[in-house]
Parts: sequence; structure tokens; C-alpha cells
Amino acid sequence: MTLLERWQQLLGIRPDEGRTVGLFFLHNFLLGIGTILVYVSANVILLENNPERNLPLAYGVAALLMIGAGKVYAHFEHHLGLQRVAVRVLLAVVALTGVLGVLVAVGHSVAAAVAIMAGYRVIYLLTNLEFWGVSAVVFDVRQSRRLFSVISSGDMPAKALGAVLAILIHHHTELLWLLLTAFGAYMGALLVLQATGRLHVVEARSAARAQRTAAVTPGLQRWFGSSRLVLAMCLSMLAIAAVTTGIEFSFFVNVKHRFHDQSVVMRYVGSVLALTYLLALVFKLLLTSQTLDRVGFRGTLLALPGTVLVGLGLYGIIQYTGSDDSLMLYFCGLFLALEVLRRAVFDPVFLILFQPLPATERLQAHTLAKGVYEPLGMALAGLLLFAFHTQPELSEQLTFGWMALLALLALVLLYRTYGHYLAELQHAVSRRFAPVADTVVSVNGLTAANGLGAIKVPDAAGIQALITALTDKATRPQATDQLLQLGAAALPELTTTLRTSSDEALLRRVAQLCGHVPQPASRQALVEMARQPNLFRREAALRALRNFEPVPTEAPVFQGLVQEEMHLAQQLLLGQAATSNQALQTSLEYELTRVQQRLFGLLLQLYPPQIIADAQRGVAHATRERQANALEMLDNLIPRPLYQGLQTLLDVVPVAEKVRRFDALLGASGGGSSVVPTIIERGEVAYTDWTISTALNQWRPTPYTVGQVLPLLHSANPLIQQSAVAVLDRFAHNAPEDYQHLLAAHPHLVSLLMSHHATTSRISATERVALLKNTALFAETPENVLSSIVPIMKEVAFHDGEQIFAKGDLGTSLFIVQEGEVNIFSGAQQLATFRSGDFFGELALLDAEPRSASAVAHGAVVAFRLDQEDFYDVMEERGEVLRNILRVLCQRLRRQNEKMHLPQ
Repeated sequence: MTLLERWQQLLGIRPDEGRTVGLFFLHNFLLGIGTILVYVSANVILLENNPERNLPLAYGVAALLMIGAGKVYAHFEHHLGLQRVAVRVLLAVVALTGVLGVLVAVGHSVAAAVAIMAGYRVIYLLTNLEFWGVSAVVFDVRQSRRLFSVISSGDMPAKALGAVLAILIHHHTELLWLLLTAFGAYMGALLVLQATGRLHVVEARSAARAQRTAAVTPGLQRWFGSSRLVLAMCLSMLAIAAVTTGIEFSFFVNVKHRFHDQSVVMRYVGSVLALTYLLALVFKLLLTSQTLDRVGFRGTLLALPGTVLVGLGLYGIIQYTGSDDSLMLYFCGLFLALEVLRRAVFDPVFLILFQPLPATERLQAHTLAKGVYEPLGMALAGLLLFAFHTQPELSEQLTFGWMALLALLALVLLYRTYGHYLAELQHAVSRRFAPVADTVVSVNGLTAANGLGAIKVPDAAGIQALITALTDKATRPQATDQLLQLGAAALPELTTTLRTSSDEALLRRVAQLCGHVPQPASRQALVEMARQPNLFRREAALRALRNFEPVPTEAPVFQGLVQEEMHLAQQLLLGQAATSNQALQTSLEYELTRVQQRLFGLLLQLYPPQIIADAQRGVAHATRERQANALEMLDNLIPRPLYQGLQTLLDVVPVAEKVRRFDALLGASGGGSSVVPTIIERGEVAYTDWTISTALNQWRPTPYTVGQVLPLLHSANPLIQQSAVAVLDRFAHNAPEDYQHLLAAHPHLVSLLMSHHATTSRISATERVALLKNTALFAETPENVLSSIVPIMKEVAFHDGEQIFAKGDLGTSLFIVQEGEVNIFSGAQQLATFRSGDFFGELALLDAEPRSASAVAHGAVVAFRLDQEDFYDVMEERGEVLRNILRVLCQRLRRQNEKMHLPQ
């Protein structure tokens, strides 16, 4: 690992983010140089001219200009787009810096000094809006949490450098050189912005969302929009800005009173500023993310007003018991602590809170808070300071009084802000259209009314007959409807079936039925099923339990299952890391997705179900922003270790890194050198058939372990059975004497193997999966899912010229060509030719309609037929199959539309 990679890992920067973070850091560094040099120039002049009166005046004038600049910025941001506005902002800042240079050169009056300070504030606002506006659309909420403190630390070394320059500047003529340097820095920032635009699409694009259920009252929406988060944040920003302005004023004025010589004043102020920015840099780079993870959003936000209140409380003690030197140190320490907390903690976290908002609303909220309410806070502070400076004996006490009141207000507002933040996250990942509530089947005594009228309740034997009818495809729909109507009356037999049956397909259907009977007994039976070591049964039980609200008394049960799943994930990751076989790694990756799904199913029983369901859909969403909002929602809802494990499963990082994270969470695992024996030992109760088959293909049994394959020979799954036989065939070839000993110990093996070889199709189950995988229809579907289609693939053969189906026939089957060619005709016109690996008739899987063309074999043809009814059963269990078919059909329809619109 290189030094750069180690540094990026320390700061939480991922490899694909390195260049982007570097550009933003450099951008902020150049903006920081320009802004701090203008700031130094303004302070040099203002501290020379009655700062008690002129600083508040400068604050007020600057606030008015900032509000005007913010309104202009918001107008052009809305009409021109963010990229063009950002470029124009930097050009405007360059021009404004030139104007300030003229004022410094020719103006030495108080008005010029106030104008320079106001100009600095406008430049600060515009550069802040430009930088954070671009950052807000380039980074999502998860990236912003990790990286906002890093990219925003770029201006800290620049400001420290400017503070050092302040120590050396004593004359107006030298200020021109500072402004000239600032001019060059802004030009550099413009070039970096253009490079960022070439790397990223700097554009605010928002997906449609549902209307907020808890919005701002209509009378305030004109000013704050509909989000309560924006309202709370804007008012918080107003209070914080007023307090920080008051503390800055108190610091500067007390330094001026303590040191009358201008050069000493600038040296002292410059030293404090340099120390402040350097501390803020270290804190931002190394501690902000860790603080956020440990303390959380609410605690991090409350740190600033809380520190201010404590600091203001110390003022009275120091005033009456301390000397002038101790008061000077107090003002210095208060200013330093406030600035470090504000720049290193509060500002990055405050900006992160905007990220769950839609992109356009996010930019508007940022401009509103920074361009209107922060200047209003500064204007409020300037007005109060200007009003109280005429009463020197009370001004300091009054100043500290109103600052304490505003800090307390900020504390209350920021405490509520976190709740609004969670509400926005939930809104960001919720469905755009609320689902229609299902009609609840109510059961009372012997009858059930659901629009079908009263039904007669059969006895236990009759109900059991209905349950048995679920195994027959022909009688299943009617039996399902009758059992749903019976509801609680059928529950004793349904729960008994869950506890006693060994038919996995029947158990899944019965579990689904129990999920639609809202009774404690059905829930209890499903919870018992979820606790079984058979993970397929656990999955079925968790799907059925989605219809029930969480029960707090059962939380320990589900928490225990969560730990089981976490340890299983650790074992699978260790297995992935230990094997070099790509097929086995891919299979284990699919098993990890099953772990992830079961974890979400367990979380639904521990936390608010709607939020967890929205988060689960969000992390699977194609949009990066939706994924990030869902992860952030989970991070603020579930325990931190559990979130870290779930995030590790979702992250696209090397397997070795995932193993390291799980070892840190759960402790190093003693095993894991090879996952193959574990897969074979647990077999079908924990792993899909394709994973077991892949493990069997990799397994090299010894005479002492070969017996573990015997139970798999009796599997009803053809893929597992054929792979188990292949293991014994290899064993017989490699160790013939040990194989004979095995046959002697298990005499039934001979007849079992002979029976298997006699009934095996010439095209094995493994070859059938490979054929499915090589078709465009199933190319993106994992082999672990495709293996579930193998049992319904019917091998069919056609001779040359034989018609497979005719135009107008009712289509109920899809065909996949294994060998030969098939021609498609519409009348006498040949439309297409399909060869090995091609498929045709796919629409019949979804809709039984007359065929639109005829299919005829060209030469000898071997194909596989998939019938609609069989396929429906597979799609019921494996949603990935249906999603993949819909995706391919949409692609074909899109290509057909493109052909229709091509110029002739």
C-alpha cells in the first residue's frame, strides 16, 4: 500500500473518490486564500478606526448586501443552472476583488473601511454558496458524511497562512499585494471548477417524491418551503450567526483595548487566527468523522450552542474574580473554541443535513440559510451591538445576555432538527405512491365474510384435505381461496402442518397463508419456523411475518437470529477469501445476498416496519442518491455494529476488506480455511442447490469424509443428486480400494447408483443451467436462481421440417434451442432464425395469447420447453426470474421502437 493510499484510507476516501476529493480540496484552498486575504485587509483598516462603532455598522451593511447577493444568486441558480452560475460567481468575485483593491488604494475613510468589510462578507457568501452548491450535487448523503469535513478543510491552511500574513502587514500599500494574490487565487479556483465540471455532471436533478405528510404550515411555506427541516435549520443558522458575530466582536474589541498599538493588535489577532485554523484543520481531517460516528448528529450539532452557553456562564465568574490578563485569555479561548467547533464540526454537519432533500430543494435551502438567514443573524447582532455601544458600562453585560438567550434558542432548535432530518430521510426513501391497503379477511366463529358470503367450516379432516390440495397445481387456487376464507378456523391445522411437514414447497405456501391470518397463534407458529436451522424455512417465515407488527417481547429472539446471520455472513466471506475458484466465489456472493435479505426480514420485526421496508427498497435502487439516503436512514435507526455489518455486505469493496471489517465487529473466526466442507455438511438446509453443486465439484473427499456425500444422493433435486454421483465417480477413479470399502459398508449404493445412471438425461442439470445462462433472457440471472428452472425444463425433439407451433395457436410455452436451427415464418415470409442458445415464444410465459408467427424445425432440433403454469410457480419463489424477463422484453420493445423511428 502506497503512502497516498494509506492517507486516503485514514481519511475515509475510497480509491474512486481520490481525484474528486483532490479537486474540491484544491478548490476550497484557493477560495480560502482569496477570502482570508480580503478579510485581513478589511480588519487592518477597521481596527484602526473606532471598532466599537464601525464594526457593528460594517456588520449591518454587510448583512444587507449579503441578503441582496443571496437573492440574486438564488434567481440565477434557478434560471441558469448550477454549473453556469458557479462560473459566473467566481468571475463576479474576481471583479469585486478588483473593486476592493481600488478602495484600499484610494480610500482611507471609515466609509471605505465599512465598504471593504461588506465586500469581504459578500465574497465569502458567494464563494460559500458556489462551493457547497457544487458539493451538494456531486456527493450523496453518505459521501458527504465521510468527505465534507475533508474537502472543507482545504481553506484551513489557506486561512492560517492569511493569519500569519496579518502579523506582517502594517500599511495600506502592502494590502494591495494581498488583494492581488487573492485575485490570482480566485482565477485558479475558476480553473479547478472547470476541471470538476469535466469530471462530473454538475447539475441538480431530482426524482419525483411523495408529498410530505408533515409539512410547514401554509403561511410559512412562502419563506421556508414545505420542509420542517429547512425551517428549523434556517432559524438555527440565524441564532448561531448572531452569537458568533457577537463573540467575534467581543474578541476584537477587547484585543484593541488591551493592546493599543496597531502592530501588536494585528500580531495578537493573527496569532490567534493562525492557531484557530490549524486546530480546525487537524480536527476536520482526523476527528470530525469519528466524532460524528460516536456522538451522532444531534450531539454534534448541540456541541456548538452548548459550548457557547458554558463559555458565557464562565464570563461572570472571571469578570469578578480575574484580572485583565485572565479576561483577555477568556475572550481568546472563547473565540478559539467557537471557531474550531463551528468550522470543524458544525458547518460540515449542518450542510450534511441538507443532503436528504431533493437536489433542487437542497440548493434552495442552502442558499436560503447561508444567503438570507445567516446575514440576518449578523444584522441582528450588528443592530444590538450598535445600540448598546452608547452605554459602555452595560454594553458587555447586555451583549452576553442576548448572546446567551440566542444560544439557548439555537440549542432548542438544533435538538429538534435531528428529528426533522430523520423524517426527511424517511421521506426520501419512501414510495412515491402509497400502496393501497389490502382488504382484511375478518373471521368470526364459524363464518368468514370477505365479499364472498358465509361459508361452512369443514371439520379438521376437511381442512387437512384442503391443505393437501395445495400440493396439486390443479386444485391449489381453489384450496388457497377456501383456506383464506376460513382464516382462524383453519389455523390449528395450518400451524400443525408448519411444525410437522417435510414438504418444503407446501411449508412455504402454508406459511404464506398463516401470514394472512392476523392471529397470535399464526404469528407464534411463524416465529417458531423462523428459529429453525433450515434457512429456507426461515426465509418463508420472515416473508409471512411482514404482515405482522413487531412484538417488543419477542425482540430477544430476533436479535439472536440477527447474530446468527452475521456469523454466517462472516463464514461466507472467509470462504470467499480462501477460494480461488470463480464459480464458488460467485455462488457464495449469492448466499450473502440471501443473508442480507434475511437480515432485513429480521429488522422488520425489531424496528418500524415501514421505514425498514423503504430502506430495503432504497438500498436495491439503481439511483445512487436513493441508496445513500436508505443507508443513512438505517445508520440512524439500527445499532451501529449491525449497521456496519450490513453496510459491509452492501459495499463494493475487496473481499479481504469485508473480512477485516467483520473480524473487527465479531472477532476473528477460528475456521474458514475452506468453506466447502461446511457447505456439504449443512447441505440443503442452508444453501441453494447450485452452491452445493459447485462445492461438490470442488470437493476432494478422503476415505474418512466421503460418507458425508451419501445423504445428498437421496436429494430430490436433480442438480445435487447428479453432482453427488459425480463425486463418487471421481472417488472411485482416484481411490478404487477405498471405494470398494465404501460399497461394502453401504450395499444399497450399488442399486442407487445404477438407478441414477439409468434415469439420467443425456443433458445434465449442470448443462441445462449453462444453457439458460447463455441465453439473453437469463444472462443476468445468477446460476443459483437458474437452477430452480431446471426441474421444469422439458426436453423435446423435432425432425427436419416439423412444425413446432403454428401462427394463431394459443401460446403457453417458451422454447430454448439446444441443438439445430428453428425458422420463424409469417405466412411464406421468413422472419428470423434461432440457433443454439436462442429462445423464442417468450411472451407466452406472461400472457397466453395466439402465436403471431409459426416456428418450423430446420434439420434435427433438440430444445427445452418451459410451460407457463410451471414457470409461474418458479416466479412466485424467485422474483429475480420475472424481473429479468421484464428487463429483456423492455429492451426488445425499445429496440423495436427505435427501428420504427429510423428514417427510411
